[in-house]
Amino acid sequence: DWIDAGNNHEAYYANLPSGKYSFKVKITNNDKSIIEAEDAIQVTVKPAPWATWWAYSIYFIIAAGIIGLFISIYLRIRSEKKLAQKAEQEKEQEQRVNKMNMSFFANVSHEFRTPLTMIAGPVNQLCNNPEISGDNKALLFIVQRSVERMLRLVNQLMDFHKLENDTIKLKVSKIDIISFLQQLVEVYRTNAKEKGITLNTFGLEDSLFAWVDEDKMDKIFGNLMSNALKFTPIGGCIEVHLDLVNREEAGLCFALTEKDKDVQFIQISVSNTGQTIPDNKLDKIFERYYQITNQNEGTYNWGTGIGLYYARSLTQIHHGYIKAGKSDNGQGVVFTFILPINDISYEENERSKRQKSQTDAFPLIQEKTVYMKNEDSENTEKQNSILVIDDDTEVVHYLKTLLSPYYKIIYRFDANSALQALKEDAPDLILSDVVMPGKNGYEFCREIKEDLQLCHIPVILVTAKATVQNQVEGLNTGADAYVTKPFDPSYLLALISSLLRNREKVRNLLGRATQTDKLDDNILSPQDKSFMTNLYQLMENELSNPELDVARMTEMLKISRTKFYYKVKGLTGENPSFFFKTYKLNRAAELLVEGKYTVSEIADLTGFSTLSHFSKSFKKQFGITPSEYNKT
Repeated sequence: DWIDAGNNHEAYYANLPSGKYSFKVKITNNDKSIIEAEDAIQVTVKPAPWATWWAYSIYFIIAAGIIGLFISIYLRIRSEKKLAQKAEQEKEQEQRVNKMNMSFFANVSHEFRTPLTMIAGPVNQLCNNPEISGDNKALLFIVQRSVERMLRLVNQLMDFHKLENDTIKLKVSKIDIISFLQQLVEVYRTNAKEKGITLNTFGLEDSLFAWVDEDKMDKIFGNLMSNALKFTPIGGCIEVHLDLVNREEAGLCFALTEKDKDVQFIQISVSNTGQTIPDNKLDKIFERYYQITNQNEGTYNWGTGIGLYYARSLTQIHHGYIKAGKSDNGQGVVFTFILPINDISYEENERSKRQKSQTDAFPLIQEKTVYMKNEDSENTEKQNSILVIDDDTEVVHYLKTLLSPYYKIIYRFDANSALQALKEDAPDLILSDVVMPGKNGYEFCREIKEDLQLCHIPVILVTAKATVQNQVEGLNTGADAYVTKPFDPSYLLALISSLLRNREKVRNLLGRATQTDKLDDNILSPQDKSFMTNLYQLMENELSNPELDVARMTEMLKISRTKFYYKVKGLTGENPSFFFKTYKLNRAAELLVEGKYTVSEIADLTGFSTLSHFSKSFKKQFGITPSEYNKT
């Protein structure tokens, strides 16, 4: 619509919406007749910044983002809820499976107690029978200690089941804790002595009465001592300390709470030299099923991950605390636990009269009992020697009793000390366990088979790891045989005899041979064949040299004198000088058969200084003179 402006020559328009407009003007008379034609201009009103298209684009993006965020949050919450439900279901399933497994093992363990009792009773009677002596009594003692050990494991497994169900009970009585600990220490002193480990005690000189559950104390202390014996190297030291500490002193090492009513505690520490536990693992080793894996040699390698969890749980039930740390000199581990000693720390139903331990039915074997043959008894220099390596002293005792009538036995309790023994005197055969502290049997076997000096020695792995995968892994390390526990003694004896006979056949072949090309490929390992090929070549090149000695041989073969001696002795059964002489006589016999040279020329070609010396040596080797040999 047209607007009459009157005398106002200006036009105002406010708050126009954005867009394009046409502003038209025309001049009229009072009678509305047009004087001039209308004129128009185009006007564009720009939108406000918040009303532009790009602003709306931003609004859209923000709105879409908010909607997307809400959807994402919703989906995440739903996903997390599903994951939480799944985790809860898996946890419940795992708990059910664990409960079923523990129940199964507890039932099986309970069933084991009856046959163990039936074994233990007759064995104890036989051990006390004066008519049984010697090796038979030694075997009975091994059975007796093994039954006691198995009963302890069965009891521990049953206790572990009770721990899981929170049904294990505390029964403390007032006893002389020092006298009790002295008895426990003596149980482990014999094993420590056999392993060459020094076992020292401190604070066990007087008497100290305390309220203690003997069974729990036995199991806590026993786990710590078993670990210490297992991981202490030969020549190492184990120390047991007992101290009486007050609440303030105990609070310096442990985080006591208001529930800890007592003002006095016994503090017991078991420390050992040797291997260590990484700092970041010191707290974790007490967790259930926790194992330190893939660590370097020289650190602890736990087995099932139950023992220390079991010890900590029993300590907590006993209202105590336990921790692990490094020894003061950083060369070992120390386990320390404290227990309250006064009756105020225990409820009425936790106190009882002193009770006899379940394992008291098994009398301790006194240290003075001699049940093993001496390492050198009834052995002659002609017997083959066998190196036995196992960290379990009972297994070592049994193998020694089984094998010592036929072989000279050398034994060690870990791979490192076994390698040291091999440097001193190489045996004819090695029997090794697989699961050992530090370097395991696979690594030990691989190291032997990669060592030129030792790779010819047959290795039998004897272990409880019985799966096909374990056997394949063992054989891939170079082991000559893999025997699983329990094994038949007659089978093991037959296997050892077979390997040693085969080795003797190889020695005889090498003693008659003059080159490795004539030997079957499976007679020698690649390393041994390469060594003998080089040795035969050297002896052939120096055949006529009467001055050739061991020093010259080692120089030309670029090998140490000791390694060369052990290698030649191990492969051929002869020292290098004698083997070279044997080789020259074998070559002389071949030259005689060829018929190209006279006896005198052959004596010169093979490096003998005189014909008479050659003839005498030849007759000693072959039983006839060179001339007679030539005729035959």
